[in-house]
Amino acid sequence: MKEREGPPPPATLRTHTISVRVNGVERAELERRRTAAGLREMGAYLRVAVLAQRPPRAVVLEINRRAWQELARTAANVNQLTAHLNGGGRLDATGTARLTSALDALGGEIRSLRLALLGAGGDDGGDEG
Repeated sequence: MKEREGPPPPATLRTHTISVRVNGVERAELERRRTAAGLREMGAYLRVAVLAQRPPRAVVLEINRRAWQELARTAANVNQLTAHLNGGGRLDATGTARLTSALDALGGEIRSLRLALLGAGGDDGGDEG
């Protein structure tokens, strides 16, 4: 490990303090984001977030993680069937039914994911496309 020689350059010293008031809910949200970003100090998190020294780690909500996993399973099934067809394989009636089922499931999951990302629930009013 290389030891630092002498004091840090004056330009890198943090000598200014900036205060900001937040309420309890805002403080809790900042703490949650700081923890999710893997930073121990609030000041370090705020510098990263505000000054964009590096992008804070994305926080993936559990509901999005579950939706991603479900979508990934169906997409993997479609990918396997597509690879089979691209390799010159043919589908019998069972394979065709599997492909149709997988594509229907994928379409449904994509619609559900789209609605979830929009913060909507239920019918999207037929706005497909």
